[in-house]
Amino acid sequence: MPEETILRQDLHDLIATFARFGATDDGGVCRLSGTAEDKAARDLFAGEIGGRGLRLDIDGIGNMFATAMLNQASGDAVLVGSHLDSQPTGGRYDGVYGVLAGLLAAEAIVARAAAEPGAARRNLVVVNWTNEEGARFQPSLTGSSVFAGVQPLESALSLLDGDGQTLGDALGAIGYRGAGALTLTPRRYVELHIEQGARLEESSTDIGIVAGAWAARKISVVFEGEASHTGPMPMPRRRDALRAAARGIETLYDEVEQGAHASAARISLYPNSPNVVPSRAQVWFEIRHEDEKVTAAIADRFLRRIGAAVAPLGVTATIAIDEKRATAALDPEGVKLVQSVAGDLGFTSLVMKTVAGHDALALQKRVPATLIFVPSRNGLSHNAREFTEPAALDKGLAVLIETLWRLVTAP
Repeated sequence: MPEETILRQDLHDLIATFARFGATDDGGVCRLSGTAEDKAARDLFAGEIGGRGLRLDIDGIGNMFATAMLNQASGDAVLVGSHLDSQPTGGRYDGVYGVLAGLLAAEAIVARAAAEPGAARRNLVVVNWTNEEGARFQPSLTGSSVFAGVQPLESALSLLDGDGQTLGDALGAIGYRGAGALTLTPRRYVELHIEQGARLEESSTDIGIVAGAWAARKISVVFEGEASHTGPMPMPRRRDALRAAARGIETLYDEVEQGAHASAARISLYPNSPNVVPSRAQVWFEIRHEDEKVTAAIADRFLRRIGAAVAPLGVTATIAIDEKRATAALDPEGVKLVQSVAGDLGFTSLVMKTVAGHDALALQKRVPATLIFVPSRNGLSHNAREFTEPAALDKGLAVLIETLWRLVTAP
């Protein structure tokens, strides 16, 4: 059986195997950072690393680095990877595809380097970044942000989940709060990912090449009212925090302009009893747009209105989080390189922007980063029915291997 065929089958088999960790009844995956399911996936990944003769290092935030020394005289490395954690309603491709494709690409490049002695000028490192999703611990992109130097390690370790456990304690409990570090100097980063949108599928394009990202504004508002009995308390005297939260959500959607994406995707209530008018509700809002100024304008209008909107209910609104993510540009040379690779392999490609966040966006703040997409059926992601055709996965793997080979052998 040809080597490329074996690699493709290995990829499909590995994706199916990793989908068992955190498998849900509807065929999806729930594998949150720092859980037993995360540990099981990490343990298997560590085993796959060792089985391929790569060196494993784990840093203080739990990032896993699998190093292939292609040139012993070089202290430089090209990094490739993504993440193993998922959303509570995750699918089997988001993140894990990029990690496993990176691992198999490394295996192919090690073999190619052995067949062409002296061709490789730098080394290759496959990475699993911690808590990319931010489902259990916010904010997202945690491990890659620490590595990129934009989030302090101690700050990241102190992130709390809904039960008050820190990320550091959760990683320690599963044995992945490491004491190591990547000893090589990163020079480039490449990430392969499913699109999580529908542009590639709708245009019948094989490969997406990401030139940049939309801006995002992530806001959390706390609505404070007063607890009271849901039965006898007269309606005019109620100070219902949940009703205020609903009014706040409608206020946001009133401000959304055409072309923008917005959501209110999480609500936390206290005391969360069916017989008590909620005294406290916290809502997580999000606004995204290709134009950073539009994102800011929508958010600013919303924040100006929110207090007045809920005041008639006897409820106050306090801004707990206001995180601004600017538009981002990825390495233009990387875009040209992947265009060339895709063309040489006979694949169609499209230069595009990503609406979603990815580890590549954090890494770009430290090294030139490249993000490659393959199509998602119906653009569906963070859903058990997330799916990418096996042939599309194979094309992404082929592009990744050739892209990495050109990067590790470039003058």
